[in-house]
Amino acid sequence: MITRVQSGSPDFKAARINILATADNHGNIMQLPRVLKTIENNAKEIFPKAESPSTFNFLTIVGDWFINPSKKGLLTHPELSNGDMQNLAMLKTIDSVKVLLKKLAAKTSGIISGKTAELNVLFTPGNHDLDAGDKFLLNVMKKNPMKTLITNVDLNKSPAVQEAMSLSDNIIKSAVYSIPDDKRDDLLHKVLFVSATIPSMDFYNPGLCKGLEFYDNSNKKDANLTEADIQETINSIKEKVDDFKLENPKGAVVLLSHMGGRLSEIIRSNVPQINHVLNGHDHKNVQSNVGKTSINSLGKDNEMIKALNFEFDDDGNLIKATMTPYFTETTVADGLEKHPFQIFLNDFFEKDLEPLVSLGEIKSEKAVEEAESRFPQQLDALFTKLGITDITQRTTLMKNDSFKELMFSEASKELEKSESVNKGLNKLTYGNEIRYQNSYLMNYLTSAVKRTVREKYDSDVFTVALQSSIVRGGLEDGADNLRVMKVFDGVSEDLSNLRIGDVKGEELVGLIVENVLANLKAPTRNTIIHWSDVQVNRSLIEAIKSGKAEAKYSDAVRVRNKLTKEFEPIDMQENYKMVIGEKFLVKDDIEWPGRIRERFVSLEKTYDELFREYISSVNYKLHITPKTKEQRII
Repeated sequence: MITRVQSGSPDFKAARINILATADNHGNIMQLPRVLKTIENNAKEIFPKAESPSTFNFLTIVGDWFINPSKKGLLTHPELSNGDMQNLAMLKTIDSVKVLLKKLAAKTSGIISGKTAELNVLFTPGNHDLDAGDKFLLNVMKKNPMKTLITNVDLNKSPAVQEAMSLSDNIIKSAVYSIPDDKRDDLLHKVLFVSATIPSMDFYNPGLCKGLEFYDNSNKKDANLTEADIQETINSIKEKVDDFKLENPKGAVVLLSHMGGRLSEIIRSNVPQINHVLNGHDHKNVQSNVGKTSINSLGKDNEMIKALNFEFDDDGNLIKATMTPYFTETTVADGLEKHPFQIFLNDFFEKDLEPLVSLGEIKSEKAVEEAESRFPQQLDALFTKLGITDITQRTTLMKNDSFKELMFSEASKELEKSESVNKGLNKLTYGNEIRYQNSYLMNYLTSAVKRTVREKYDSDVFTVALQSSIVRGGLEDGADNLRVMKVFDGVSEDLSNLRIGDVKGEELVGLIVENVLANLKAPTRNTIIHWSDVQVNRSLIEAIKSGKAEAKYSDAVRVRNKLTKEFEPIDMQENYKMVIGEKFLVKDDIEWPGRIRERFVSLEKTYDELFREYISSVNYKLHITPKTKEQRII
């Protein structure tokens, strides 16, 4: 028999829910030791009263744990795909949190039963989880120790899901948990979990989800989805919530939503009985409270986790809820390198963690000459600092190779601090800003791919177009193979093939302006296209659209002159051979791809393959050049 907490206990209500929430990890498994260390450092606050039979503990993963699962490229385990290693990381993460929870319960004073704390794991699919189609994800959903919520999946149009559900009870439409009261044996506190996945698979992964279909599936961009466009999704959630509330009017409702904040708010406005929305997909860290509902977005890329804790009183009412964010970069104690998960990763990815890329800015001849002329003075300053003034003694010491190497190293470090030597970029940074503004990283990538195409496949190619949503990682000096693999990780391998074809100048302008206008509408969701050898005045296009400028849209597009290398007005009748991703050309929700797609042929290569060919051709020694630092998007 379970021993109950006495009713006079001042620090415990009738029942408690502890939820640890994460979303949009995007396969960034090397940051997981930092995440786990953050959980461990704050375990008592994340999982208060974890040992009590009247406390239920949850780990919720609100979509996009996986990204591009079918992609390969590992050096240590070349037989494994992205999906294989990301799934292994998921299993180890779940197991690590379970072990942590049991240890926490065992250490807590006043344990009230022999039962140790249990962890309930809930998963909601995101769009990137389906980058390899439904087969991979359904296999994960069937086998992993978690419940996968698929509230807005249309089972009538999803034969593969129906088959999977017949083989496993891990795949469910919704989940109800009954939490025993701490004082009354006759009282159970109920909580319902439902889910919502962004339904636009014809936009994100066209043709790949053959056995799984969401209600309201379309090829529309997020920013173009209206309430009418997600009505069946709303109805599927409302039906579950209404049925639950009819039987449990005091019960709590939690929505795991991989829809983004705007669409989650639309769902909430139609289903006001939802108490908490844990939201993914928008990559933000925001919280809003509307009516009796809180909506919490969960960030991205393991930058943060959030803890939701709420309590029921002795009458079964939900009386208290708190949401606490924990930023993984600021809450980690020393000793991360000794964390068991870090040790496992270091061993498992041994070859992939070796430095691969050397990245440095090219110094001007003048800067090199200036540095060389000042090197003796710098050595003299170091000797003086050490109190060694005798010239003979200095000469003798410099005959020792170890001492000489140390002195040269220190002198070089001091020179690097000066204004004239290598004070520029030493990394090409990835961040959300690449989706709407100029980016040295995107400039570098488009130029690198263009160079490979011209040298190996077609010397007449003028420009390479690259959707910023395809890029998921940056480059810095010492970058390893795992980081290189992340660079072009935002598009499914099945949709990442490149095509090559000719367009007129007026068609190139049409493509660019259509993309920029969509980007202005939703800068981080309708992502901008970056172009090699093309300069796009995004600000001017915005001004023309708003009526603040009388220029023509063509005035906002300039192209590089092959002779002078300077940007000049585009020739509307000139032919421009371009390379662009297949995923863009197959889109039917925008005008210009449909106009030009028939004249484009497959290159039988991907951005990732061409970039790897490039960095291999330069022996992985990358240099930032003046072209890298151009203002291509104004």
